[in-house]
Amino acid sequence: MIRFLTLLILLAFTHCTIVPVIPVAIEAVVKKVEEQQEEQQEEQQEEQQEEQQEEQDEPKKIITSIKLIEKPYEMNGKWFYPQEYSFFEEVGIAKTIDDLKTGEKTKNGEIYHDEVMMSAHRSLPLPSVIRVTNLSNGYSVRVRVNHRGAYSNTNIINLSSEVFNKLKLNKSGDLVKINLIHQNETFIVNEAYTYDEEKKVVEAPLSSVTIETIDSNIEGEVTENIINEESDIVLDGFEIANNYHYDEIYVNIATFSFEENALQLVDILSEKHNAKIVKHKNSDGVNKYKVVIGPFKNIDNLLRILNDDTIDKYEDLSIFLI
Repeated sequence: MIRFLTLLILLAFTHCTIVPVIPVAIEAVVKKVEEQQEEQQEEQQEEQQEEQQEEQDEPKKIITSIKLIEKPYEMNGKWFYPQEYSFFEEVGIAKTIDDLKTGEKTKNGEIYHDEVMMSAHRSLPLPSVIRVTNLSNGYSVRVRVNHRGAYSNTNIINLSSEVFNKLKLNKSGDLVKINLIHQNETFIVNEAYTYDEEKKVVEAPLSSVTIETIDSNIEGEVTENIINEESDIVLDGFEIANNYHYDEIYVNIATFSFEENALQLVDILSEKHNAKIVKHKNSDGVNKYKVVIGPFKNIDNLLRILNDDTIDKYEDLSIFLI
């Protein structure tokens, strides 16, 4: 278009008697405009290329199916993510709850009682109900989770003294399996004023339980608490499991995608421990290499290893049975 206009101007000036100095000046202006347009196009192309490069360099967002139910929190340098689970099972060490005394409030606001079936977990919904099984004798009970605790991968659950007594667990730590039975989204508890009523709150079934605050009416009588007991999920539920037996205990130290890295760790651990590689496929069919130590025939040897400084430093420890 610009060149067409230039030709028209030049044709117009060819009929003038003036020496064609002006057409030369106009040609220079047109050339200048074209150069500016080319520079603008180059700048636009460079900006587009930079934007495309930035998009490529930006980390891709990973969409997961995890439904968080609380804000993530940090404890001892590790982050934890309370969430809902479609299935949950863990094997590891149970210890006693040591940061609460009877009468104090749990993480979700309930009143703690050491003689009630209560527990603390790092990420299970509060409240929820789990089945805890002593893997030494098969004793199994249902327990309410209403506090946070057990922040390592090997110490998987902290329990009240009542649970320890029911299951005949060793107070220094014992091997258990926990299974999630029920997680509740609508649990409402108002503060009760008497010990017995507080105990009813924490022992009640989880199904949409509503506890009304105890108040005195005009005549001085105490109103009764309303407890929905339609759910068949109640605490205790003592039974002896049939499938609790195991032959050997192993501690998983770390899992690698490349066998060479796993071999290097085995060489380091083998100076003091019986370490080896267990090869398996993950859910996507990809080979993974677990570095494990063991086997351990009893809980005492296992606890001694877990307290070893050369092992305790690894963050992804877990226990599995064969």
